[in-house]
Amino acid sequence: MGNMLLFAGVGLLGFSFSLVCVPLSRRISNLLNAVDYPVPEKVHDVPMPRLGGLAIFGGFWLSILILRLVHAEVLAGFEKQLEGLFFGSSLILAVGVLDDIFGLGAFVKLLVEIGAAVLVVSFGFRAAPAGSLGFLGGFGDLLIPVGSVIWVIWVTNVFNLADGLDGLAAGIGGIASLSIFVIGMSLGISWVGILSIILFGVCSGFLVHNFPPARIFMGDSGSLFLGFMFAAVIMGFSGTDGGHGLTPLGMLLLGVPMIDGVSAVLRRLHNRTSILKGDRDHLHYKLLLRNGSRRKVALTIYLMTLGFSGLTLLIYFKLNGQGPLLAFAGTCVATILFVKRFRLLELYISKYHLLPGRSVSGFLLDGDPVVAVEPEPEKHQRDLTPVS
Repeated sequence: MGNMLLFAGVGLLGFSFSLVCVPLSRRISNLLNAVDYPVPEKVHDVPMPRLGGLAIFGGFWLSILILRLVHAEVLAGFEKQLEGLFFGSSLILAVGVLDDIFGLGAFVKLLVEIGAAVLVVSFGFRAAPAGSLGFLGGFGDLLIPVGSVIWVIWVTNVFNLADGLDGLAAGIGGIASLSIFVIGMSLGISWVGILSIILFGVCSGFLVHNFPPARIFMGDSGSLFLGFMFAAVIMGFSGTDGGHGLTPLGMLLLGVPMIDGVSAVLRRLHNRTSILKGDRDHLHYKLLLRNGSRRKVALTIYLMTLGFSGLTLLIYFKLNGQGPLLAFAGTCVATILFVKRFRLLELYISKYHLLPGRSVSGFLLDGDPVVAVEPEPEKHQRDLTPVS
């Protein structure tokens, strides 16, 4: 009972600090001209501050600071990793803030992300338990840290892609953090529970200001920070001996941004464009084009995230021995359902004349011809571009 009160308290700390730091972030945004001004292609009509990541970062680390001052023993033995996490996340925040103010190139951001990932891995974070790839010999020992760096970079960026509309990244983060909390506590890894419940608090506090219609954007400073932190806390349970290499469950848990990220990479490779170059074909764009309501899109994606979280916990608690395999299979099934439900491949019809007059997803999954209707650009012009 005492532990649950402690977790509830630190979650409330994260919520409160994030909530009260937002007005300060708004002032700093205006002072530094880190403002997203309205243009015809955007859905917001007023200048919007976009350094909300400062509130998320501040809310998280202020909560950790208070916890260490009044209840340091709950983080005992984790000081080294916590130090690495602070330095790595500070590096991520810095590049995000600079990008929100000046607009850095994608390659520059990637270099900084690599540095932050190497830093946090050097402080003990791993995507799989040490020795779990012993059957590969020395190559397996090398593959774990390299794979861990790639994991951090990947999750950081797919979360950044998820921040394409009011409330998406914060909502996905809040839901996912609760599932991470449950898994971490079931494994007896209290620091994973602490970090994840604080993440839930800061995401919830920020969402008060960010749910559609948003009054502030988290910007790259917030979305990159959240992605970096989620990569780390998932490694917290997947990289320990008790975690049994549960990284695939972490991938399933973040199913919506994961599938959208994979789709983006494949789409850009198919279009022969840089995978670092943005486009307008993400899931939230397609949903917004269909119904035009930012709130409905946010709630729909929240519901999808709840579904992935529920599936993750079901696999973990009921089928733990087959968890990684089932997580992979579940992700494949979910991808097929996404393609079927939202016809994510239809953009190729007009560009490459594949199966003219037919839906590619319908052809693959239904077998029935479906006429592909192009949207009217003028009618939907203000709904096509996400707010950040």
